[in-house]
Amino acid sequence: MHWSDTYYGALYLDSVADLLTPELSALEAEVIATLLELAPGDRVLDLACGHGRHALPLAGRAGAVIGLDRSGAYLLRAAGFARSLPRPPRFVRADLLHQPFPDGAFDAVYCWYGSLFLFDEPGNQAALGELARVLRRGGRALVHHGNPLRLALEPAASARRTLADGSAVEEEARFDPDTGVERAHRRLVRPDGTVLAGTAMLRYYRPEEWGPLGRRAGLHTSRLTSTTGVGAGPGPLELGPEAPDLIALLEKP
Repeated sequence: MHWSDTYYGALYLDSVADLLTPELSALEAEVIATLLELAPGDRVLDLACGHGRHALPLAGRAGAVIGLDRSGAYLLRAAGFARSLPRPPRFVRADLLHQPFPDGAFDAVYCWYGSLFLFDEPGNQAALGELARVLRRGGRALVHHGNPLRLALEPAASARRTLADGSAVEEEARFDPDTGVERAHRRLVRPDGTVLAGTAMLRYYRPEEWGPLGRRAGLHTSRLTSTTGVGAGPGPLELGPEAPDLIALLEKP
């Protein structure tokens, strides 16, 4: 079992459901559509799609949208939301490292919120390589994760809040600038005393790492930016610590 099977279940979704509003999801989906220059006929893949919060608003923007995730519970939730759409996405349960699609099946592929790099270094490279495999030549990819330059300035963070049902959420996170890995321990205590807990380990790559990382996967890293565009430098692969996050845009030559 991978750590994400425990962390990305009820623990994660129940503790952030009130933050992941439809408005936020629509705004992020617009960023994805704009940066990937999605066209009506495009075949689009959402990797680690969760409960479909980006695939759902993007379904009407492309020819076909497929969401992939390893959580059956998340995909059932996504499929329930999709029933009301005239052109719903299709959802597939599979692993990031072993995708059930032929080579070059998609015009555009994206992965949001650090969900691609959940493994050790060889595993992360393999995940990007599998993304590249299913992307057609000339296709575009987008990978989003935290900004390691920003996190290096304040590597430790903690938070505690109370949800509407009385549950308490506690989180302690620490970023290691040397390894680029953030370890975030989250604990959800329900009103009946039930406790869910888990630790996420996410790898965030520095701007200068993205060129070699993409090349090893057979991709060209064309640009680095952020959700807001803040922090992007004069060069296409420059990004500063003021950027709230990091978005890598890649192409398959």
